[in-house]
Amino acid sequence: MLEKFDYYDAVAHIIPGTIVCLFGLYVLDIAGISLPKISDGSLAEVGIGVAVAYTAGHLLQGISSSLEPLYYALWGGKPSVKLLERSSGYFSDAQRRELIAAMVSYFGVSEECPDDNAGKELYYQRLFERGMALCNRQKLGRVENFVASYAFHRAMMTSFLVSFLAAGGIKILFLFHRFQVPAEKLAVLHLLLVAAGAGLVLEFFRARKRAYYYAREVISMVSDYLRASTANASAGE
Repeated sequence: MLEKFDYYDAVAHIIPGTIVCLFGLYVLDIAGISLPKISDGSLAEVGIGVAVAYTAGHLLQGISSSLEPLYYALWGGKPSVKLLERSSGYFSDAQRRELIAAMVSYFGVSEECPDDNAGKELYYQRLFERGMALCNRQKLGRVENFVASYAFHRAMMTSFLVSFLAAGGIKILFLFHRFQVPAEKLAVLHLLLVAAGAGLVLEFFRARKRAYYYAREVISMVSDYLRASTANASAGE
């Protein structure tokens, strides 16, 4: 449990939290706001820094969860639903239908798949969540690692988004003469905008890819498990 805690928290919380805190410090400096200095030594500074980054990482995860519907819409749909809803390069239509039938039978789902698009999405999402629960219960595959990787890139995308909006807000206020930025700090502001914008674009695609990897891992592990269960049941007969 300790290894899982350390790995997940370092990947999904502390690193994104550190990134957004660094951007925040630069933005505050540009805005002319100075934070109080810590005079208890370098060890205290490191400890407080880790605690602040960890807290910021948790806040980022909360913001990321709230923004997830927007991310899914920009990605063209929820990956877990899309893989079950339509054929793809990863699953042929025949494989997809066979897997859905096996999942419906194994989980004892009596509900019929609705005809409307919104109803279908909810139906496939509930089916996927049952598959995810099966993976967690049976410790199938590398689902936990894929979840941590997706959470990391989702939080990183959100950290760059927040940083870009903060720096962009200052830039807009400066252009409309609502806020004064010292001439020597304009270059830093522009650098923050470029860095946050580039990071946002990069993480947008990386988080999308990790979301698909996570969904594929769950579906693949469920497919293998159900196939093995059917083979064992047939052999037992």
